[in-house]
Amino acid sequence: MPVDKSAEKPPAPPRTPERIAVEVAIRLALLGFFAYVVWTLVRPFVPVLLWATVLSVAFHPFYAWLRDRLGGRSWAAALAVVLLALAVTAGPALLLVDSLVATIETLARHIGSPSYHLPPLPREAAELPVVGPQLVGIWEQASSNIEALLARYAHLLIGAGEWALRVTAGIGGSVVTLFAGLVGAGVLLPAAPRLLQAVHAFATHVIGERGDDFVHLAGATIRTVARGVIGVALVQGLLIGFALIVAHVPAAGLLTLGALVLCILQVGALPIVLPLIVWAWVVRDTGQALFLTAWLLPAALSDNLLKPMFMAKGLTTPIVAILAGVIGGTLAYGLTGLFLGPVVLAVFYDLVRFWLATPTGAGPSR
Repeated sequence: MPVDKSAEKPPAPPRTPERIAVEVAIRLALLGFFAYVVWTLVRPFVPVLLWATVLSVAFHPFYAWLRDRLGGRSWAAALAVVLLALAVTAGPALLLVDSLVATIETLARHIGSPSYHLPPLPREAAELPVVGPQLVGIWEQASSNIEALLARYAHLLIGAGEWALRVTAGIGGSVVTLFAGLVGAGVLLPAAPRLLQAVHAFATHVIGERGDDFVHLAGATIRTVARGVIGVALVQGLLIGFALIVAHVPAAGLLTLGALVLCILQVGALPIVLPLIVWAWVVRDTGQALFLTAWLLPAALSDNLLKPMFMAKGLTTPIVAILAGVIGGTLAYGLTGLFLGPVVLAVFYDLVRFWLATPTGAGPSR
């Protein structure tokens, strides 16, 4: 007589809501654990990968043009782009670092030395309204007894020094990450078509039919920031630094760095340039003062001409939102936020605009 094997199997436990909730919780916990482990493994490489992605998007039009000229040799074109970018960025960076080191060495060698005395202020400085007498008094004390002056204002200098050290360390780390990102961009550029296809598929799967639009918006925003913010700031920094080095202005590297940071933050170089021009007319002869004025003032104001030329191309997001993202992102996340901020604001702006344009109560089409 055949045995009914189905009768031997224990009945499956009923899938009650409590059991389903426990199963879902266990699966989520396992996914969260694996996500945490993966994040700890890739976290040290995230800044470099982010910069490599940003730079590959920014350089892709030039890379594609160069690849076509080289007969489709993608790796040769990527290598040429990386070498050219390293040559353009490493030269000014090394010159700036050399000037900064020389300035710090000069200050360390002379400050506190018994034979060190500041040059006397011009006679016109004492005649300045309100600040003239105080400026002369501080200058004379610094020239005769710099230790007493430093002790008097130590509570102010310590905080400023700590902030300057943090900023300098952050800039140094960002420069190293940037160079590593340039090398990473050279690896990503030849694989750009496959990577872009994967990004489009992921965006469409997560966001829906507008995923492609947001991917194009992110790419256009990165290129706009690279041209209109970073590119213009670098041009201004190079022009200002060249004039300061040629004119043998003291602390030329430090002043150039300050002007570059202010240009990136969209403050502009005038807070650095205008005091330099005043200083040149007070301290230097007429010829040098004319040279610095004729060179520095147009360089500081050149962003008013260059930004409209580069920032209005291929982007529907308002320039105000882009600049707000640049400033907020830089202040919150450093140089990485320089691109992260405007991309997030641009995508958010487009999401809000799409949401407001959708009729209330409109459902999916059948």
